[in-house]
Amino acid sequence: MKYLGNKTDFTEPGRNQVGSGKHPISASRLIRSMLQGEGKEISVVLIYGLGVGILSLAIPVGIQTLVSTVNFGAFSQPVLFLILAVFIGLTSAAVLRGIQVFIVEQLQKRLFSEIALELAYRIPRLVLDGKSTSRFPDLVNRFFDVLTVQKSSAMLLLEGFALALQVVLGLVLLGFYHWFLLAFAIVMIASIGVILFLLGRGAIVSSVEESAQKYRVAAWLEDLAARPLLFRSSTARTLALRKADEVVTGFLEARSAHFKILMRQVLGSLALQAIASSALLGIGAYLVSKNQLTVGQLVAAEIVVTTALASLAKFQKHLEAFYDLVAALDKLEYLFTLPMEQAQGAPLKAISVPAEVEIKGLSYSYDSGEPLFHELNFKISSGSKVALLGANSSGKTTLVDLLYGIRKATNGALLIDGYDFRDLSIESVRDQVALVRGLEILPDSIFENVRAGRESVGLDEVRQVLSDLGLLQEIESLPEGLQTQLTGDGRPLSIAQAHRLGLARAIVARPRLLLVDETLDDLDEKTRERALSVILQKSSPWTLLITTHDTDLATKCDAVIALDSLKERRSA
Repeated sequence: MKYLGNKTDFTEPGRNQVGSGKHPISASRLIRSMLQGEGKEISVVLIYGLGVGILSLAIPVGIQTLVSTVNFGAFSQPVLFLILAVFIGLTSAAVLRGIQVFIVEQLQKRLFSEIALELAYRIPRLVLDGKSTSRFPDLVNRFFDVLTVQKSSAMLLLEGFALALQVVLGLVLLGFYHWFLLAFAIVMIASIGVILFLLGRGAIVSSVEESAQKYRVAAWLEDLAARPLLFRSSTARTLALRKADEVVTGFLEARSAHFKILMRQVLGSLALQAIASSALLGIGAYLVSKNQLTVGQLVAAEIVVTTALASLAKFQKHLEAFYDLVAALDKLEYLFTLPMEQAQGAPLKAISVPAEVEIKGLSYSYDSGEPLFHELNFKISSGSKVALLGANSSGKTTLVDLLYGIRKATNGALLIDGYDFRDLSIESVRDQVALVRGLEILPDSIFENVRAGRESVGLDEVRQVLSDLGLLQEIESLPEGLQTQLTGDGRPLSIAQAHRLGLARAIVARPRLLLVDETLDDLDEKTRERALSVILQKSSPWTLLITTHDTDLATKCDAVIALDSLKERRSA
């Protein structure tokens, strides 16, 4: 399978807030990217559609010839040939349509697979230091718009294009009968243009806004589902309903605005259908009476116009599918515009000694401009076990983010083994650095949660690290043992067990630098002591940095870096 995003740069600076529907509509770039790989197949579908459209004229042309033949009293062998010709034409159209359906099915499968694999490639590489990253799960829900793209594009390729051809080719056919009918066809085409473009003005923008409001509703319902305890009280339930009413009202207003445009187009097409059918009868009757048009041509013209107008009426459904397609592509494209971490840089040398970390004049400021810390300087020697002590909001987690390459310093340098982070490939750094923070559990077995995709890690190693942390016996007491399937929040493990599982995942990788961000603060004293006995071992292959606000825990390490004191000393 090929990837879209790593071949095409979708990055667009200045996009507005996520899900607002206010960002520029530029889904055409995503369309162009998809067409690069699927252009040949789409061209074949359209060419076959052209063939189907031409062959569909066999009915009006055949009826015209039949009526003319009957008028001349020749109802014998030529009629049989005519019927056979119409049968062959319609059969050929059916065969082409079958081939179209098959090709479009393959396109739908490839579209789904390529976008899914592309997002699987991009999501682990997205920049985490940004406002838009706070609601990644909400953003990934936009993947379901792939289904809309699949169905809408298939409908437009198979039916929309065929209907458009029927309208155009049918009206062109009228021009060969009489110049009155040619003028009539030109007026018809101009009227259809008015319905599509003038009456449909603003439909794409309103469709995108409707889609944005739809995701606001989905996001709020997800918030309710993610907080099952918060909304149990009567007042919180009232809040849930009030907020739901607000977002649903927003969706209904957006839908109403879009539907008004659709309704204009529907009414316009219905009015055109009534006027054109009546006008054609009048023109046709006049031309027949003047012997400028045969009865067969009149019947054929009426069939052509009726078919064209019926196609136009159906085309309203396809117009809505087109608007849905554009809105879906706009939502999908936003996923492709989220910035990814840069892959350039030299690889960090993989050596068998613990890493050395040095921070020189490091400063970091958030978007507000207020510095979190300014010109920090300290060094962590290879193999040291160091505690970073500080109060809440002192910047401990941010400093760990900098060491893991999640954030970038405002000023100063961060060195590992003497190499500046900015000169290194971040992937090669993370191959040798492990971060333990919070609860991140795979919906998979306990064994796979510890292994985390490392095929080189065997069963013995997993059992050993779990045993060292005092977790193996607790897991073996479960009915399925190491093969126990975990949910995304770690159940059936307790929170303390899930924290130790995350620590086991990091330890089994034998990193050269181990970062433990306040995870030990959440453990009871006995469990914490067991974990410390593992990660503080002098023989361990890592340099350790623990962040904590617990002074007793910090004193168990080789050294303590008091972040608050460093900041105060620098300010002084």
